[in-house]
Amino acid sequence: MYWFPYLSLAINLIIIWFMPKRLTNKEIYVSWAVIALINLSTDVMLSLYFRLYELNGGGVQLGVHIIELTLGASFGIIFLNFMPESRRSFFFYTAAWVIFSVLFELLTVKLDFINYITWKWWYSAFYYFAAFLLVRWHLHYIRSN
Repeated sequence: MYWFPYLSLAINLIIIWFMPKRLTNKEIYVSWAVIALINLSTDVMLSLYFRLYELNGGGVQLGVHIIELTLGASFGIIFLNFMPESRRSFFFYTAAWVIFSVLFELLTVKLDFINYITWKWWYSAFYYFAAFLLVRWHLHYIRSN
């Protein structure tokens, strides 16, 4: 069921193209690569190695890898671009993104792109929260160097 992830990617790319940029091209480029690598590594470990879930029926598939390298990174760029600086605002912003991310994932489950084997949806909330903290740190790190 590729249509939904690819439609989501197309919408994200349009948003990225037209959004007022708070990130430099270098920050977008480096952040995209880091987020894509983390996303791909996580899915390889959790899906292919530990078999906690399957993506589009399981196994290694080129179309799934394209989605893994692009969809999560596109969401990450949008997240980073609009991320507030203050910690209080960041907390609420991140909470909203975690809720959105879990709901988006549940929709992909409903549309049979993701099939949980032993994974539980609420595990994803912890993963997304940690991922958003990591990309916040990542952006501060690349801006400081």
